[in-house]
Amino acid sequence: MSSHGNQHIEIFSNLVRTHQASLRAFVRALGAEETWVDDIAQEVFLVAFRNYSKFDPAADFGKWLRGIARNLVANERRKGARHTRLLPAVVVDVLLNQTPEATTYEREPNDALPAMRECVDQLPQRSRELLHHRYADGETATQLAERLRTRAEAVRQSLVRIRATIKTCVERKLGEARP
Repeated sequence: MSSHGNQHIEIFSNLVRTHQASLRAFVRALGAEETWVDDIAQEVFLVAFRNYSKFDPAADFGKWLRGIARNLVANERRKGARHTRLLPAVVVDVLLNQTPEATTYEREPNDALPAMRECVDQLPQRSRELLHHRYADGETATQLAERLRTRAEAVRQSLVRIRATIKTCVERKLGEARP
């Protein structure tokens, strides 16, 4: 490998060391299960390394990494895999749709997850049960509709309203928490 190639690797390595803690916090804040944060962060760095020649050195490397992380988490969410590395979909949806400043992720712990739990706890029992059956148990809207003796569309609409309520609640709590 040329000295020029070694120089790029050294620069990239320094950038990884500089950004690894904040990237892991960001990945966790996007809804990755704690046990998968390091793996997802490593994937982000691999994607960044493969595409490093396309990176503008004048640009913000941390912001670029966060964009890659957001895309990886969004792809994981879309896959909807049974063995997902993410928190329940309702949580990830809310976290992905937030547009916080990068400095939010420079500190730990992340305030979004406790806020999310509080907001879910404040829901009526029926709403919490619906969320649990849909996201924890993995039941489809059709299965839930059969169980509840209603239409699948009614279940979907209820879930949309519940997610909107949680999103609003979390945003309010995070807004209150910011200095």
